[in-house]
Amino acid sequence: MALDSAPMRTQPSACGLGIVLLLGACARPVEEATDIPQDTLTPSHDILTDITDESGLSFLHVSEPMGSFLLPDEMGSGGAVLDFDSDGDMDVYLVQTGLHSAPQDPLPNRLYRNEGTNRFLDVTTVVNAGALTRETGFGIGCSAADYDADGDVDLYVTRLGPNVLMRNNGNGRFSDVTSEAGVGDPGFGASASFLDYDRDGHLDLYVVNYVDWAAHLEGSCFDPRGLRDYCSPVVYDAPALDRLYRGTPQHAFIDVNTRSRVGGARGNGLGVVSTDFDGDGWVDIFVANDQTPGFLWINQGDGTLLEDAALRGCAFNADGMAIAGMGVVAEDLDGDQDFDLMVTNITTQPHLGLRNEGTHFVDSTHLWGLAGWGVPRTGFGFGLFDQNLDGQLDGMVVNGAVNRLSEPFAEGFDYEEPNQFIRRDSAGKFFDASDEAASALHELSISRGLLLGDYDADGDLDAVVTNNRGPAQVLRNDNRSGHSWLVLDLVGRGGRRDMFNSRVQVHAAGKILIREVRSSQGFLGSNDPRLFFGLGEATTVERVEVHWTDGAQQVLVNLPVNRFITLRQGADT
Repeated sequence: MALDSAPMRTQPSACGLGIVLLLGACARPVEEATDIPQDTLTPSHDILTDITDESGLSFLHVSEPMGSFLLPDEMGSGGAVLDFDSDGDMDVYLVQTGLHSAPQDPLPNRLYRNEGTNRFLDVTTVVNAGALTRETGFGIGCSAADYDADGDVDLYVTRLGPNVLMRNNGNGRFSDVTSEAGVGDPGFGASASFLDYDRDGHLDLYVVNYVDWAAHLEGSCFDPRGLRDYCSPVVYDAPALDRLYRGTPQHAFIDVNTRSRVGGARGNGLGVVSTDFDGDGWVDIFVANDQTPGFLWINQGDGTLLEDAALRGCAFNADGMAIAGMGVVAEDLDGDQDFDLMVTNITTQPHLGLRNEGTHFVDSTHLWGLAGWGVPRTGFGFGLFDQNLDGQLDGMVVNGAVNRLSEPFAEGFDYEEPNQFIRRDSAGKFFDASDEAASALHELSISRGLLLGDYDADGDLDAVVTNNRGPAQVLRNDNRSGHSWLVLDLVGRGGRRDMFNSRVQVHAAGKILIREVRSSQGFLGSNDPRLFFGLGEATTVERVEVHWTDGAQQVLVNLPVNRFITLRQGADT
């Protein structure tokens, strides 16, 4: 295995609200939290700085104005973090929705190239990344992956209408290859995840669909005060089928919904994450559904998947309720080296925490402190990351209502909510620490996507927040803890990028940290594919264990801290 190591580069400082109770659903084990005081340490500066104005990332999301009450208009949009030009800097692709009333005037998605100094340059026209026809669909989400294994990163855009695969030609331009690849699913696309579910070395694709929607299905829905409002997805009574495509050696895809059994379950799908939940070496898939039971597709190792969420304790919460699942993350939250789940939820209900026990999940919502600070908000985009590099995961939840808020407003519409930064105390309980980033989080917005990436190459994760009917926001992580860190970039044989579901264990300063390369996580998007480790006071990394997607394992010892290191599979150590 070859190591390409680079030290830290310093950059100039730049100052549907219905609740569905499924009768007969079995209540599951639930872990209660004791009343433990929070660990609070207020920093002397804001930990996040809004640098949108000086960043050059000037994206404005457009959909029909408030008052149209069409379900698709309130869902988007997302995007992706990727290094499209292979220069080592993370670029940002943002998805546009546009107007149903003016399909003849399509609005392009936007690609922003990272210029390396907290600046982005819109290169959409130059690279042809916005060349998506809009007559039959409107943009919702995105997933980035090197689907054709040629060493550069491609883009898959989900839409209302046929989805689109944009191939990175490696010459600075993209081409629409949807038809020849066979992945133009015509549904109401939401999130999508690339994975190798059959372990044949070719990326497969799972597409989450929301509702079998058509304009003629729209009716009139009202809030408790009798004011017109958006309808809950359950009103349409049209849960959708997700789609699974198997990748081929010719870099095309085959629809395997029937063969895999994915075509046997319907839900109002929004978020998705893929990982090996049960430790058998095969990648499984969890889907966060909105007011329909969550899906857990357990890989059977023979090309089929078994939907087993109810029996394994992750279809409902502990009360037997199908939550309004939206964003989803999978991280090791209890230190046992497997991946647990957190799912964002609608206002009046807590976000859902599920501890992975290998054969089943246990509702840890209360134990992890999720039953308080999240209840007043509707959470969409979600990410867990180590903001201050102390070895403990912190996080962000971006919020935006889908129904009128209860307070009376002069204009009659208000769906804007504050976003939140969270930390975890010594007992493992998350708490709202938004005051630490007050200046960056003070504005109200209808937020949807959270795209995490190290945009300024300083070893910690920054954020782009996408907002429905509003401008995207760039937040720089201003960590000044002095803690050590390590960033690993995994590259497969032949230069293949983004080795999805390869996982790494890092041993440093008495801790064992685990991360996994993922195609998608959160809501409607892809994050920085590199693996970020906060190492606290560590001065060296004693051991790194790499578990590659194909089952190969490699070990490295005594690595330096504060480095970006590229690990190349199959090369000599």
